[in-house]
Amino acid sequence: MKVGVVGASGYVGGETLRLLVNHPDVEITTVTSRQHVGEYLHRVQPSLKGFTDLTFSELDYDKLTDKCDLVFTAVPHGTATEIVKALYDRGVKIIDLSADYRLHDQEAYDKWYGWEHPHPDYLSKSVFGVP
Repeated sequence: MKVGVVGASGYVGGETLRLLVNHPDVEITTVTSRQHVGEYLHRVQPSLKGFTDLTFSELDYDKLTDKCDLVFTAVPHGTATEIVKALYDRGVKIIDLSADYRLHDQEAYDKWYGWEHPHPDYLSKSVFGVP
């Protein structure tokens, strides 16, 4: 499976990559970062040195769609709303590690997170994987 990680320069992105890099059925094809475009992944995530020669790229939905079967979003809460919607609309499978699509109910979302979700229709399309 070809996998991309959006927000790969942060802690959550790095841990996600650390878990994926040795998975026998995963090929990491794309890592994105706003701050580190063009830099080698292992310079920002030193624990990955020797595992990959990937460089960070800008977030490009069309490239992610072409290169990935599955995309992890490892960006801060509030940032993933637009990213997940754009990828979902392109038919990409997504695992969102933020809280942006954690709740299915708009009212509960507003109450717990203190702001109105910009895409409430997408809340019910998401699955929260913690029992």
